Amino acid sequence: MFKIEDSIGDVVYISFRDFERYRDIGISSNSGHYFLRGFDNLGIWLEHPGIILAKTEDENGKPIPEDQIKKERVNANFLVTWDNINSIMHYPDREGFDFPSEFDIDIGFKK
Repeated sequence: MFKIEDSIGDVVYISFRDFERYRDIGISSNSGHYFLRGFDNLGIWLEHPGIILAKTEDENGKPIPEDQIKKERVNANFLVTWDNINSIMHYPDREGFDFPSEFDIDIGFKK
């Protein structure tokens, strides 16, 4: 039997019931592939595909010239509540989508 915890750390396809809930954080499609970070009683935690922060004004509130704007990529995760999931698809053994479980990795000294 397959359980959701078997797909933690893998890339999954997810279909949202209402992707509009995530529009303000930059999600603009009703489905897509996301890295599954975890789950809890509220829903599943997905890695955000990319947040770019840019400072466009100086300390006086004046616009900074385009060639001087500094951009920073920020890692982030977001919660998709269980009620907003149409379906999740996992790809066992597909290269680039299925990664070893962090619980199966040998760490420490070997005899």
